[in-house]
This record gives sequence, C-alpha cells and structure tokens, in this order.
Amino acid sequence: MTAADRAMLDRPLLASRSRRILLATALVGLAAFVVGVMTDATRAWSVLLVNFLFWSGLGHSGVAFSAIFQITSARWARPLKRVAEATIAFLPASAIILMALLASLSAWAPWMHEPIAGRQAWLNAPFLVIRQALGFLLLGGLSVAYVYASVRPDVGLLHESGRSVRPLPARWCLRDWRGLEAERQISQQRQSRLSPALLIVYGYVLSLQAFDFIMSLDRQWFSALIGGHFFVGTLYAGVAFLGVAAVGMRGRLGEDVHVSLGHLYDIGRILLGFCLLWGYLLFSQYLVIWYGDLPEETSFVARRTVEMPWAPLSWVVLIGAFALPFVLLLSREIKRRPVGLLTIATIVLGSIWLERFVLVEPSLWKGEQLPVGPLEILVTAGVGALFALCYIAFLQHVPILPVADPLLASEGGH
Repeated sequence: MTAADRAMLDRPLLASRSRRILLATALVGLAAFVVGVMTDATRAWSVLLVNFLFWSGLGHSGVAFSAIFQITSARWARPLKRVAEATIAFLPASAIILMALLASLSAWAPWMHEPIAGRQAWLNAPFLVIRQALGFLLLGGLSVAYVYASVRPDVGLLHESGRSVRPLPARWCLRDWRGLEAERQISQQRQSRLSPALLIVYGYVLSLQAFDFIMSLDRQWFSALIGGHFFVGTLYAGVAFLGVAAVGMRGRLGEDVHVSLGHLYDIGRILLGFCLLWGYLLFSQYLVIWYGDLPEETSFVARRTVEMPWAPLSWVVLIGAFALPFVLLLSREIKRRPVGLLTIATIVLGSIWLERFVLVEPSLWKGEQLPVGPLEILVTAGVGALFALCYIAFLQHVPILPVADPLLASEGGH
C-alpha cells in the first residue's frame, strides 16, 4: 500500500456540516412525505414510487458493475470497483421503502380497486408482495455476499499492516481470518462464482419491477420490452453515477494517482455505449407500438409524447438521455475532461430520474397541471440525501481502493 493510499484511508469523506445538511434534508423529505400522505396520498405515494425505482435501481446497479468488472477481469477498472459496489449501502433503506409501498398497494395501485380482466392471476396483492419481496431478498442477498467477499481481504490487509480498522467492518470481516494470501484466493473465487448469478438475478428482478410498478399502473398497456428497457436504463444510470464517483475519487486521491484521464475516457466510452443501447431499446419499443397501431398500446405513448403537460418532459428525457450525450460523447476530449464527463453524467442521471417520473406519474395523475411542487421536490431531495449518506458512510468504513485485490497492483494505468 502506498503512502497516498494510507493517507486517503484516514481522511474523512464528508465534513460534519455537510453530513448534518444531508441528514436534515432526509428528515425534511420524510416529513414532507408524511404530510403528503395525509393531504394528497396519490401524489405522495407516486413520487415515492418514482424515487424507489430510481435510487434502489442505482443501489443495485453499482454492485452489478462491480460484478461485470470481476467477470471480465477488468484491470483498468480495479480502482473504481469499491466506489461502484458501495451503492449497496442504500439497500436497507430501499428495502424499507419497498415494504412501505407493498403495504400500501391500495393507496397507489389502480388495479387494487378496479381489477383488470384477464390479469387477476398475476395482479393480485398476495402474489405481487411475495414475488417482489423474494426477488429483492434474493438480489440483495447475492449482493451482500458478493460485496462481503470483495471487502473482507481489504479490511484484513489493513489489520495485518497495523492500521486501525473501524469496529463494524472488523467484526464483520475479521472473523475466522485465514491469512492474507488465503483470503485473497478465496475472495477471488467467491466473487467469480457469485458474479454470473448476481447479474442474471439483477436482470430478472429489475424486469419484474418494471412489470409490477410501471406497466401494471395502466389498465390496457403492455410491452414485452419494458423489462429490458428498464434494467438497461438502470445500468445506464449506474454508469453515469460511476462517472460522477470517478471524478470525485480523482479529486480526493490527487490527479493520476489511481484514476487517470484514461479511466475517465473509458467510462465515457461505456457511457456512450449505454446511451446507444438505451436509445435502441426505446426506439424498438416505439416502433412496434407505432406499427401495430393498437389503441391499448398507442394511448400510453400518446399521453406521454403528444398530450400536455407530459409531452415536453418526454422530449427533455429524449434530449438529456440520448441526443445530448450521444453528440457530446463523440468527442475524445470531452470524455477525458473531468468537468465534461461530470456534466454529461449528471445530465444523464437527471434524465433517467425524469424518465421514471414520466413512466409512472401519467398513469396515476389525472390533473391538467404537472404534479410538481414542494412535495415532489422535498421527497426526491430527501431520498437522494439518504442515498448520499448511506453511500458515503460505507466508503468511510472500508478502503476506497480494493487494496488487497491482486489485479489492482497489475493495473497498467492509462
């Protein structure tokens, strides 16, 4: 471990004042949601659903990318592995949000009051609660096992080198310690075995969420592609978040210590690839609906792309998630500039959140004006602040770099 690595491990990630601001924002968001449930339950639950789909998906996608790095033996991405998988810290919070949504189906799911003919066998409360809970537990369990295998040798290396280890990771990771070399080998074996299963379950669970939490809200609409489009969009947001984290990590570690301009360039290329894939799936879905010209399919699209007040939002999503990133990421220089990558990644994250909003809200909100006000802003800010607190707390307790990973030392740099 280099001197820069040791210094980095001891520095706080977040100032106390910033932590207090995030905590206050999360509490204000919770209070706004409680007030919203009492005054306008439909808006409160719908915005909570939107934020669950976005932030929980982001929590899963970081671990998924770490698993992708493991499967592909991506040496270049080793410095980014921990900042990717740290999103797992939000999963307990997202589990609580999911339980609240499942316990309050009658408050936001239209089919609870008006069953849809031919779908009762699938859309009934007991079956939906069971499959969503089991899916979340399965994916969460695989994610925890994977991240544990990844973190354990890093914490052990700190302990063996005489560095102080936080009590929680020490209790979690140092039990039955077999020695660094043995733990390294076991860690790599477990991660390699868990990665394929985690990615398969990831695709299944995220597709299931799209079917149950988006498609089921409309009485007529159905699409076989919504599952794939949804989990690819979640991965797209995950790449964008990885870009934001990489720029932040570069600033923390110092330029070119571990995260070079070449790393940012590689993330930019992956971001461009997911931009194209997201756009392809969106067009494929639209093309089938346009060609079939069935009222039960076209009404869903028309409400979001033609009718006011939703049409402008859909165009913002298309520009922010596809057109703008596609054009800008063609530039080699923009991908290599921290400010450029950070700006594009932030736009993509905002656009994917807005896409979740456009997918959910028009099915539940029947007013003439957009359901955007203090309730939506405060709840979204609150969940986002909670995500940031969980993410930073995880990185504060474990090494930001996978210091015991054998591929980190062999990473050739850029």
